[in-house]
This record gives sequence, C-alpha cells and structure tokens, in this order.
Amino acid sequence: MKKLLFGGKCNFYKGNMHCHSNLSDGRLSPEELKDYYKSHGYSILAITDHEHINNNSYLDDENFLTITSCEIAIKQFPNMSTGVNRDMKVCHLNLYAKEQSNDYNACYNEVYDHFSAKERRVAFRRPDKDFERVYGVEGINEIIKTANENGFFVAYNHPRWSLENYGNYGGYEGLWGVEIFNTSCNVGGLYEYDINVLDDFLRDGKRIFASSGDDNHNNKKDSFGTFVMVNADKLEYSEIISSLLNGDFYTSTGPQIYEISVDGMTVNVKCSDALKINLTTKGRRAMTINAENGINVNEATFNLMDTDGYFRISVLDEKGRRADSQSFWLEDFIK
Repeated sequence: MKKLLFGGKCNFYKGNMHCHSNLSDGRLSPEELKDYYKSHGYSILAITDHEHINNNSYLDDENFLTITSCEIAIKQFPNMSTGVNRDMKVCHLNLYAKEQSNDYNACYNEVYDHFSAKERRVAFRRPDKDFERVYGVEGINEIIKTANENGFFVAYNHPRWSLENYGNYGGYEGLWGVEIFNTSCNVGGLYEYDINVLDDFLRDGKRIFASSGDDNHNNKKDSFGTFVMVNADKLEYSEIISSLLNGDFYTSTGPQIYEISVDGMTVNVKCSDALKINLTTKGRRAMTINAENGINVNEATFNLMDTDGYFRISVLDEKGRRADSQSFWLEDFIK
C-alpha cells in the first residue's frame, strides 16, 4: 500500500532560515529584508540577528511570515574576533522559537554582543546574569539543552567555515538541524555544499534534519542562493513550525521535490526537471536515475533493502543545482 512520506499537505512555502539585518551586522533593515525576499517569491524569513532574539511579527501579512530567531556564537577565545584569529574554532547556532512571542535570550552573554547598544541590552529578556558559554562538546551541549528547555529548536551552522570536524560536532546532542549549504560562505569562495556532516550525524543514529540558509548580510551577492521549501497546510506560525519540527521540508539551491512515497519496499519520487535523481542510504548502497538523450527526468523509482537503515533523496539539475530531502528511517514505515 502506498504511503506518502513527503508532499501530503496543501501548500509549499519558500523560506530563508538564516539572515541578518542592520540590528546586528547586516546592511538592510528588517522591513527592507521583507520587501527584498517577498519580491523574490519567499514566504518565510528567519531574521537571525547575532546574539539577541527579535520578534519581527509586526512584518507579517497573509503572504509572509517571520520566524522569531537569532544566531549565537561559542568561541575558543571569547574576547577574540574570528576576523583577527582566522584559525580559531567556533560553533554558531541558530535558535528558532516554537512560539512566535518567545523573545527570551536564555543563553545571552554580553561578551559576545558586539551589535546592540548598551541601552537596548537593558530591555532584553534574559537571565539575571550572563550565561557562561564554554567552547567544547560539554559546554555546547549545555547551550543546546538550555535553548531546547526554553522553547527553541537549534540548527548547527556552517560547520566547515567554523573549522569544526567530527571530533567536535560528533558529540553534539539535541540539535534539530544542520546547514548543508550556506550562501554567504559559498560566495566567499571557502565552503560550498557539504552533506557529509549530515550523514555523520545520521550514521550515528541522530535524527537530524538538513537545513540551509543564505546567511546574508547584503554586502555582496549573498542572497537567494538557497532555500527551504516547507510543506504545510497554512502560512501560520504554528503550522510552519510543526512542519519544520516534523521534517516536512527540503532544502534546495534550485530544483524542487514534489512528492516522496513508498509502496512496500519501493520508493517513488516526483520532482522538477532533473539531470539525475539519487537515493542514498545509511550504508554504501546508493542508486541513481540519470537523464538520457538530453531528456530530463521528473520521476524515479528505487528498491529498498532491509539493511538500508534510512534513505534520503537528492535531485540535481543541468545547472549543477541540487535539492535534498530529509532522511526517512525504514523502521518508521516498514513493519
């Protein structure tokens, strides 16, 4: 019997999950960012300004939704800039509020806040004393745990730019997602698409989602390089957050994924024009459907094996762009 794994809800909404305004180190105001992204077909924007949570719901309308969020840093040397010490390891996390009104800065540390005027910091909702951020697995896990307990879900940002490797992130617990593409890093010529970090988590049995974001500051061509496409019934905060938490979205630099279903041990994929459609599993087994004779493919069928553990789908187009689904664990749908 056919079971729809992705694409069963009424609508798809395009979103950017990583963005900076002039409330931190971006060039555009939140209002300008809304106009900029909305004019390019986006319906969702997480303005993740550095070190403080902003509720930007005043920007919302029936066709546009903001996610209350911020980006925080944990550095080996808290008082040193990554622009000065370019070899220093850091960990950057995006915190997304499950409730739009939640602007509590649970992990706030003033040492890291180079962006807010002192008089503005007084108004932040935060603990009575600064949260101590300690770089290392134990310290970062404490931050993730604290964020989760205070109503946020957490994404792990641009691990390669942060100079972290498996010895660092392999011990992180409680993450919702990891960026597999970051436009700003890509434009800078340093790091591009990297799904291997996602597979590191997955192969350790950690059910983590693939995310992406422009990380745009609008001081170069750092916008519209990637997006998430959220499958939800309505453009309402609770609906979008539910879809994000359930993995009802994919990440892309261009192609679209319309539907993924299983019928027994057979996977069926429907997508936009593609040069190839890949299925990747927990192990070494992988399969590809290629375009032939210059004719794009829009569908693919793959056969699973009991030992596959999980599978995920990648769609690549003739421009080198790609879309990546979330991972589907066989134990969830095979009895």
